[in-house]
Amino acid sequence: MFSHPARRLLRSPLTLIGLIAAVTLIAAYQVRAPLVLDMAADSEEIYLTRGFYPPEETFGITYRWTSGDSQLIFPGVGSGNALKLSLNLHEFRPAPLMPQPVTLALNGRDVISLTPDTNLQAYAFDLPPITDLRGDAVIDLRSDTFIPKDSIPNSTDDRSLGLFVDQVKLDYGAGIIVPPLTTWLLLIASVIGAYGLSKSIGWSQRVSAFIGAVMLLIVSAGVIGYRTFIAHNAPWLAATVIASWLIALRLQDARGKRQDALAPAPAVVRPASSVVAFIIALVLVWRSVLVLVPIFGEAAQGVRECCPEVLPKPVESWHEAVFTTWYRWDAIWYGSIAQDGYQYLGEREASNVAFFPGFPLLNGVLSRVTTLPVNVSGPIVSTLLTLVACWLIYRLTLRETNDDDTARRSIIYWLAFPAAYYLALGFSEALYTVAVLAAFTLARDGKWGWSGLAAFAAGLTRLHGALLIAPLAYEYLRQQRWQWRSIFRPQVISTLGAPLGVLAFFGYLGVQFGNPLAYFDVQTLFFKGIRAEAFPTFPGTTLANSIHGLLNNTPSTESIAVVSALLLLLFLTLETWARLPRIYGVYMLVVVLFSLTSGDLISLPRFVVPMFPGFMALSLMGRRPWLDRLILIVFLILQGVLALMFTKGYWIA
Repeated sequence: MFSHPARRLLRSPLTLIGLIAAVTLIAAYQVRAPLVLDMAADSEEIYLTRGFYPPEETFGITYRWTSGDSQLIFPGVGSGNALKLSLNLHEFRPAPLMPQPVTLALNGRDVISLTPDTNLQAYAFDLPPITDLRGDAVIDLRSDTFIPKDSIPNSTDDRSLGLFVDQVKLDYGAGIIVPPLTTWLLLIASVIGAYGLSKSIGWSQRVSAFIGAVMLLIVSAGVIGYRTFIAHNAPWLAATVIASWLIALRLQDARGKRQDALAPAPAVVRPASSVVAFIIALVLVWRSVLVLVPIFGEAAQGVRECCPEVLPKPVESWHEAVFTTWYRWDAIWYGSIAQDGYQYLGEREASNVAFFPGFPLLNGVLSRVTTLPVNVSGPIVSTLLTLVACWLIYRLTLRETNDDDTARRSIIYWLAFPAAYYLALGFSEALYTVAVLAAFTLARDGKWGWSGLAAFAAGLTRLHGALLIAPLAYEYLRQQRWQWRSIFRPQVISTLGAPLGVLAFFGYLGVQFGNPLAYFDVQTLFFKGIRAEAFPTFPGTTLANSIHGLLNNTPSTESIAVVSALLLLLFLTLETWARLPRIYGVYMLVVVLFSLTSGDLISLPRFVVPMFPGFMALSLMGRRPWLDRLILIVFLILQGVLALMFTKGYWIA
């Protein structure tokens, strides 16, 4: 009846798992759990797509006002049977205003018209079946509005208010619920992907089947208890799992070739003096070219609507081209710490406690010793640290590849990276990179005490430093041959150096200002709620939202830079895992996952700079002459463009 390939496909474990998942999810959709929006949690805002104000509370009731033309969505509820809608609302109007009719529409079609009472009441309606295959219930509420400021004595509220909504609930009527096709297929793909990922990692058939069953249990529970949430996140869940599977397949292919990549034919290693001369010359040329950027770009138009301290100004001297023109954004805050120390003005006012102390400590020392202003000493510190970082990158790359040309190429790629100009400014990138490189170099040499101190310095320099605990712990356990008793040895404390550095800064804030979390308070203020509203989510969510925003909004330099940096970072993480020892892959992976699950990518292009293993992996790829030239041309052009825009007042990471 079936051909041989068809029979083989039907007998495939992937096919069997897909069929089991399809049937199980259909059964899960038959559970008639009501879908409720209580108008209380910020997490509900993903379903309130238009016209709802933030939640308020009065007499123990949490509610939201609408703006008169509001919309909410219950994604992926299914189709094929009638629905029951319950609304707790009222239409308060101050005298002499009277309640007016309210129109309710389902998926763009008007279905109900009513005039609510001025008291809070529950209203129940029967809705027709949903015919959309996606199974989304999009509900529009249209009403007239009033402005409290114009209608109520002593009120200062100038919002246009429509309906007072306390709760929206959707129930299912009788009949079979047809699963939303898109969500259903994506959830099946997630289950198949979990099984395939496990097999690609090398786990047994039984273990992989168990992993697939666990994923099926998770998504089925999500369908039953959190239907709207699982529908909203199904694309990102499937994207995350399938992408992980594809990555595992790439690493599986590279597993047999990895030793060859790490052990090329013996190359002539040049004397240390030759390498030092090469690094000094390279950094001086790079730094000199950056000085010329604001001079040759003098005629370029800058940003005029931004804050005064970063407005573009004419370059009238070499001093301005080297220092003053670049003294903007975070460099100003770091400079204020170096010059006057920390100040905390409360969580509602911007202050410099939002920046870690490592770099301003060095900058302040050099400024006081040399009597140079902090806007001059900062770039000098960064440039000197960049020289050190180049030497450390060379040493690590040479150690892992045994190839002098590859090691030199890794330095060139690192300095050519589009956001690498931050290494020459009064920012913390150069110091943080040196601290991380030193921690890795010393850990690979088994010098754990010194590695812990370097990691501590990284933790004092940036919040991301705390993530070093993962790669350093991995390397420590690897060197101890994964003996569990090794976790009780004194050296293990060195793996905690980075988070201890972060905690030391928070401890200082607690002692000095009585608020150890002042850093997060002011960071939230700086980012105008972006960081405050971000919550852990699927990695695919952040990536997809970034790309969606780039494609559907007016593209900005910032959005293009963020998405490009994110895609490059994902690619470099994959290649690092495929080409270099695992400690480097662990470092790349934890930083990527932190960035993708935090939801805050506004500074990502700059945060790629310390991801040195990616440039080591890129230098291995650059053995092909045509690819080497392509990487350099693209990187150098982009660095020139972004550096010029930075001097003109644009926010670039």
